[in-house]
Amino acid sequence: MTIDIKAMLHRVIAEVFDGNFTVEDATSREDPQLHRVRVACRFDEGRTAIIRASYEWVDAFVPELEVQTVLFDYDDAEQEKADELRRLCLVVRAYLQGEGRIERRRRLFRRGTVAVLVIEVDGLEWRLGRNHWVVP
Repeated sequence: MTIDIKAMLHRVIAEVFDGNFTVEDATSREDPQLHRVRVACRFDEGRTAIIRASYEWVDAFVPELEVQTVLFDYDDAEQEKADELRRLCLVVRAYLQGEGRIERRRRLFRRGTVAVLVIEVDGLEWRLGRNHWVVP
């Protein structure tokens, strides 16, 4: 049975984000198989996130920090995919509510630093980065 990823994404988004958040569909016409939503907190306009879902992976991107994380799920079990997406959405919600801390790490080949967003959710530490992330 084929999983309706778009319906699953919107269902999980509705479960995790309440009226304190604005949620808008941001799916692109160029790639209709990749579903995305933009989420922002109504009380902190400086924080936004984009959550994307495809059949094999889900990710979250924080544009103002240019950090992200990705979860892969190649199974055909809809509940497992929804659970992984929910975990990711809880991390995004924590960030949008002002949780987490920003660490700076030196760039490997160029001068300067890059941001790493560290958030603890359910006792587990997530690290979102530009090209590197750690998912518990």
